[in-house]
Amino acid sequence: MNDSLQPFLAGHLPIEGVVAWSVRFPGSAASSHCYHNWLSTAQAEQALDSLALAAKTLASHGIQPLQLCSVFGHLRIHLSLREDGACLALFVENRLTKAADALNRLLEDFRVVNF
Repeated sequence: MNDSLQPFLAGHLPIEGVVAWSVRFPGSAASSHCYHNWLSTAQAEQALDSLALAAKTLASHGIQPLQLCSVFGHLRIHLSLREDGACLALFVENRLTKAADALNRLLEDFRVVNF
């Protein structure tokens, strides 16, 4: 994991409704943390890989995503993509919360902060 990522995440998390996160920097293994036992770090990393591949496929068609949000029955996965190829997935309970601003700030900050 990137040395400056842990303080960055500690400054933004916890956020109400976030059940896990997974991040990958180019040329390094994914790093993940799950706050609930119904989602494993392996599942979070597999979802991150799949969503990053979807974003790469969109980019190959001239669509440059900055963020993606996939909505499932009980979960939303927010993916933030950096120009350097790093990506962060936040796994959020699919329910109304008061934390939307904090969630959006984390996703935006991830894209612009130098690690």
